[in-house]
Amino acid sequence: MRLVYGDEERDLQDWVDADGASQNHRRAISGYVFMVDGGAVLWSSKKQELVTLSTTEAEYVAQTHAAKEAVWLRCLFGKLFPVINKPTDLHSDSQSVIALTIGGHYHARTKHIDIRYHFIRHIIKARSIKFIYCPTDQQTADTLTKALPSVKGKHFAHTMGLRSD
Repeated sequence: MRLVYGDEERDLQDWVDADGASQNHRRAISGYVFMVDGGAVLWSSKKQELVTLSTTEAEYVAQTHAAKEAVWLRCLFGKLFPVINKPTDLHSDSQSVIALTIGGHYHARTKHIDIRYHFIRHIIKARSIKFIYCPTDQQTADTLTKALPSVKGKHFAHTMGLRSD
């Protein structure tokens, strides 16, 4: 397979996901992929450094890490290309994280989240990124967080710009 660029979307786009704590080590797996012009330019799949207490927290941590990468990529691209004026789209399949991040509503299930993960709220207020809800079956980063059936894995590889020779 090879990575191909030249698709329809030229803006910086991000897909981010976490698998909850389904592993024996009780740490979620975070995954994100940044795409430009139909091909992946940055991706990550790794075990989170902390044990999260809910799926929402695991997703929130993953999205915060992706937001930090988005800030770095926007800075890099700003030096290489014309200034990026619009926010970077961050595609998430977690409606609870989108509500928590945008609305800032805290309640008993989220008050324990470490303050360092609230960085993402500041990035959204600065309009560097914006959340786009993405149903799970369209979540490209799913392939970076868990084993998937072959058909789904191949579909997401294709959406990341990987093509067969």
